[in-house]
Amino acid sequence: AFEAFGEVDAPVSRDPAALLDRLERLLARLSQGEAVPTLLVREDKPVDFSFRPILQYGPGTESRAYPTFAALLDAFYQARETADQVRQKGQDFLKTLTQARERLARKMALQEKELAATGDRDRDRMYGDLITANLYRMEKGARVLRTENYYDPDGGQVEIPLDPLKTPQQNAARYYKNYTKAKTAETMLTLQLEKGAQEAAYLDSVLDSVSRAEGDRDLEEIRQELVETGYLRRRAKAKDRMKRPGAKPLEFRSTAGLRISVGRNNLQNDRLTTKQAGKWDYWFHTQKIHGAHVILWTEGRQPDDQSLREAAALAAWFSQGREGKKVPVDYTPVKYVKKPAGARPGMVVYTTYQTAYVDPDPALADTLRA
Repeated sequence: AFEAFGEVDAPVSRDPAALLDRLERLLARLSQGEAVPTLLVREDKPVDFSFRPILQYGPGTESRAYPTFAALLDAFYQARETADQVRQKGQDFLKTLTQARERLARKMALQEKELAATGDRDRDRMYGDLITANLYRMEKGARVLRTENYYDPDGGQVEIPLDPLKTPQQNAARYYKNYTKAKTAETMLTLQLEKGAQEAAYLDSVLDSVSRAEGDRDLEEIRQELVETGYLRRRAKAKDRMKRPGAKPLEFRSTAGLRISVGRNNLQNDRLTTKQAGKWDYWFHTQKIHGAHVILWTEGRQPDDQSLREAAALAAWFSQGREGKKVPVDYTPVKYVKKPAGARPGMVVYTTYQTAYVDPDPALADTLRA
């Protein structure tokens, strides 16, 4: 029905001959063995499989062809099983990370409110100045000072509230104190909000790593990262504290044969970028969105353009932008990428970079994967 009329709920009475023609074509192809093992993928999760491309679900569902039905079924059920395991074992991570993210958001909202309140500090300093300028005509016990505002270019009047239990000098000192306190608070709150934004970005990056985890080893390494950063407690049982072999980065080969490594989580991103890659190897990362660190190992040579494009496409696929188009990916030699002192795992800054706009391509990732 979809092939004949472009919709799945078209009535048979619209054109029975067209439906019959489509059916006969299908049966003829099958009788000749023309089947295409096809995996249906939605939001990077396998949802179904078929012997032919299925287009009725629109652009939200992708049809991926496989060479054999055995490979198709292996991919479908392995992905389903892995997704179930990750979902079950990652629940404690997700709960902890989500709660931490919500607490941080509430804290930052309060800090932003306090920061907005410091905007009145210049008024407090002005009040202190005007009280000081009018000490000679003020008396203790007054509740308000009405005076000309010499800060006003129009020379208007201003009424300044006073504490009747304080002397004029004490009232001026109170306003100056409020001004100094607000100025200090602005500096501290701005710094705290910057740190909060960095922490929020870190938590989001861990959530992205959990969403891309492919099995137990990936989850175990993320758990270790959360223990090291203080978000999870270290396991109490000795057998749980035994050192387990960590997962290795995902490995790919460009069409030209250059090795490409993709970090699975922040700890791997750290090791790849700051410890393992040479200064002339190329580093890739999606611009302003979370994703894996991707290293193109150049072997001391200038990489070819196709390898650069393929590494950028992998960076786009292994990121939060995998469902988008024309995803911006920054890339630069590793020597221009630095980890700030005290920064969370996976957090870096970089300069002297170029930007490629690429489409995330799961088929390319499957083809290049070593």
